Amino acid sequence: MTNNGIRGFAAGILLSCAVFAFFYYLIFNHGEQAATKQVVKQTPLTEATVNQYLASNHRKAIDLDAYNQWQNDTQKATEKAGSEQKSDSDNSKKESSSDSDKNKKTTYKLHIKSGMTPGDISQELVAAKILKADKRSDFDAYLKKNKLEKYVQLGSFNVSSDMSIAKLAQVITKNHTN
Repeated sequence: MTNNGIRGFAAGILLSCAVFAFFYYLIFNHGEQAATKQVVKQTPLTEATVNQYLASNHRKAIDLDAYNQWQNDTQKATEKAGSEQKSDSDNSKKESSSDSDKNKKTTYKLHIKSGMTPGDISQELVAAKILKADKRSDFDAYLKKNKLEKYVQLGSFNVSSDMSIAKLAQVITKNHTN
């Protein structure tokens, strides 16, 4: 590069910096905005304002000891309910035979809401004992293989445990065919 080329390049950089500085400081006034502060007036926090807030938002204030006691009580109740449910299920497993489980038909009203994925739907079907846990992945794979995931409809559907995977998919897609 020659001396005149370097001088021209330096002049271009100097000119561009001057243009940026002009717009930054004079047009947009960023220099003055840093000097001014916005003052927000806050009211002091009193018991009356706290009570007013709690009443308007339908809330209740409790102290930390009462909250910890409530948490311990609910944890003990869930543990107790879980142990009772486990003992009840152990007793019912002994009493019932596998033949009666296979012949028993379970019906369920499935509610599909906006934002539910096929995985959420199959999980709900397993929880309702419409699908067996080992068939859950088969159901998801069937929807994906047949490209029915995008055709799942919102609403309530009556399903039963004697329906096949294809029939369940047909019901929740409202008879959509590829």
